[in-house]
Amino acid sequence: MNLLQVAWWNVRTLRRRLLGLVTMVAVAGAVCLSAIGIASDAQGTTTSQVGESTANRSVTVDSPDGRADTAQLTDATVRRLAKIAHVQSVQHRLQVSMPVRDNPEGADLLYATTYRQALAPPVVRSVRKQLFPLHRGEVVFPATTHGVDLSSMVGRTVTVDAHRYVRPGVGDTVSDRVKVVGLYDPGWQFDGPDTAYADDATVVKWAAAAAGKTTDDYLRTSGWDQLTVVADSAAHVPGVLKAVQRMNYPAVSLQQQLESLPGVLQLVRLTGNVLLGVLGVLAFVGAVTVTGALGRQRAQEVGILKAVGFRSRSVTGMLVAEMAIAGVVAAAAGVVLAVAASGAAAAGLRRIGDIAPYVRDTVPLPGMPTLISLSVATVVVVAAGAVLPARRAARMSPTEAMKDW
Repeated sequence: MNLLQVAWWNVRTLRRRLLGLVTMVAVAGAVCLSAIGIASDAQGTTTSQVGESTANRSVTVDSPDGRADTAQLTDATVRRLAKIAHVQSVQHRLQVSMPVRDNPEGADLLYATTYRQALAPPVVRSVRKQLFPLHRGEVVFPATTHGVDLSSMVGRTVTVDAHRYVRPGVGDTVSDRVKVVGLYDPGWQFDGPDTAYADDATVVKWAAAAAGKTTDDYLRTSGWDQLTVVADSAAHVPGVLKAVQRMNYPAVSLQQQLESLPGVLQLVRLTGNVLLGVLGVLAFVGAVTVTGALGRQRAQEVGILKAVGFRSRSVTGMLVAEMAIAGVVAAAAGVVLAVAASGAAAAGLRRIGDIAPYVRDTVPLPGMPTLISLSVATVVVVAAGAVLPARRAARMSPTEAMKDW
């Protein structure tokens, strides 16, 4: 019979005495695995939804007003920007004033703006499920403007007045009919306050009329007032930004405004590592305490083993092996408890509106390599904690060990 068999037999015999250690390590391991799993799941989802979101991959290019050596943001400029390496798309923005004549509360001045997928406004009410892209003659108003609630205007066709250039110092008004197909949260002001999103053709038509040009001539000479260049990944945004700036265009990236995000993700990862350290300390202290107590309680057993020829090294190995087996049982029980705890925690988090998008439907556990590594580390730490007390017990002479027999 080898030492492992003896150790296994002893563990089965002493299972009640080892129950406290196994329970403590299993519960601590389950808490740590659950916390690390949920943190990793949230971090992965955050990286996917925020770090790799279209907005975080975008570079905003403003009109080069005052730079005579730089071309306006025309369609030709759009094609040049689209050729930059790692650019996925180039989205345009154009804005023109749009007085609403038949607002129930009186005329209000809104600003008709083209829609950009990279910076989509949060729609709060609409006439159809898929609101964008807008059809010809459709507009999306803010839910409120100048303190006036516009919810009653959804689905209505309203009259708006567009300015038309006649000659220097002279202009007139051209009325147009548009249909309000949705409302968005007025707190969204990436395109400025009092913005109304309209289809591209309508906005270009009004802007060209205000400049006294045809739509084709307007896009060829005046162009868009802002462009959004979307990179194919968040990692390529700095390179795309530099390439745009080298073309002498004023450009910034939304990623620059989210510099605190990596710190938040690092904090989540650090929390998991701290919990892992707590598990290690608990396992080590528990193993030291239990092994020392068992060594004192089993003095007669150690004495008999020494008397029949067991060397101190063999006794030490047997005691450490017992703790290692207890660590294996604790690690396995911790994984089972972690599955249950993670599932319950995830179910509870999905009921919290702000957190739900960052918790996946699956049980949030670390990946298999991490799970195996943490389980092995638990066993090693428990066994390591047993080494000193086991050596102390094994060094006792048979006479000293059995003096109280």
